[in-house]
Amino acid sequence: MRYYMQKEHINHSKKKGRGHMGFFSSLKRSWNKSTRLQELQKIISPPGQTANDIISDVMSDIGGSNDKFERKKTALKEFLDLCESDEGVKNVMEIERISRDDLEQIYITLESSGSLGWIKGHYSPLSTIAYSEPLLYTVRSKKTGVNHFDILSNLQDYWSGKISQGGLLRKI
Repeated sequence: MRYYMQKEHINHSKKKGRGHMGFFSSLKRSWNKSTRLQELQKIISPPGQTANDIISDVMSDIGGSNDKFERKKTALKEFLDLCESDEGVKNVMEIERISRDDLEQIYITLESSGSLGWIKGHYSPLSTIAYSEPLLYTVRSKKTGVNHFDILSNLQDYWSGKISQGGLLRKI
């Protein structure tokens, strides 16, 4: 009996070890994704950029080619690719039946509000579509008729840490 328990403990330990390696591998992937998302956010909407800067960029692109605009467009495409490859975001997209175009529209709507911006290292209009909880909150809030300004206020509180992870969905 003792031999069996020792053998079982050894086998269990080996399985645990693989679990830890899987955990660390998953953690590394998550870290790499977060790092890349942040790099892309800085290309799409550099910190410190004002609404006038954004309008100026758009106006300078009208009627001609603008390398800065093309870089932002390419970065947004990659950002959306990363969002769609995330399991949590993918699940929200399936459950709520939203498309890539819907993700982009949510981002544009949040950005055009002007009240969200860079908060604690996140460009919140983009981070909202890159993580499952704020994305699900935003989609469900809109579907249930929550006031747009309440959505913006709750997202601002979430990204600033006033609403803890898991608490955002309780606001619907």
